[in-house]
Amino acid sequence: MNAHVPLSPSMESLLAAYASGHLGHGMSVLMASFLTLSPVARRQMETFETLNGIMLDDAETVKMSEDALSTMMTRLDVPDPDETTYAANGNAESVVRTNDDLPAPLRFVLDHPIEDQRWRFAYPGVRQLSLGIGDDDEHVKLLKIKPGKAAPRHTHRGIEATLVLRGAFRDGNRLYERGQLALADQHIQHRPRAEGDEDCICLAVNDGALRFTDNFGRVARDFFG
Repeated sequence: MNAHVPLSPSMESLLAAYASGHLGHGMSVLMASFLTLSPVARRQMETFETLNGIMLDDAETVKMSEDALSTMMTRLDVPDPDETTYAANGNAESVVRTNDDLPAPLRFVLDHPIEDQRWRFAYPGVRQLSLGIGDDDEHVKLLKIKPGKAAPRHTHRGIEATLVLRGAFRDGNRLYERGQLALADQHIQHRPRAEGDEDCICLAVNDGALRFTDNFGRVARDFFG
């Protein structure tokens, strides 16, 4: 299991790990995107940042290098993520028109508008786009699920965090809509299904392989149903 991810995942444990800088790159992008979309998460994050500040005040002071100030100023000169994204695409107006509903941390790692990405088949009714930004064993991808379709029933060998960007999906008795975060681990067996009239688009990060529990007959029915 990825050492960056808490053993027992919850919104609070992931936010605490993010606040202390202990998450991998892929999960950090997901949590930064989650904070952009969720006022509840932002309030919780403020609490963790306050606690980290108190702990920093109590920490023993250490001597800084002579070039510490110049190094910090250099980092402050890094271009704004949104501006970098627009420049990389060469057309700021088109990016805003197609990606303006996506959180800025995610827009920053996309090299093209989401509608122009090369989505690949994953399961019947489900397409995916792998994002090469994960650390260690992290697998980071966007999922696009057609209304009424679902991934095969599965469990996990690690932690999976899924953030809804557009549309909604139902997992068991719970409905997840835009800005909501779904968490699963090896103790959960589930089959998320898109709800509503539009494609459900999610950002998913996991640190272990999926283990499918549906039989071939169930998967075949999805192909022809």
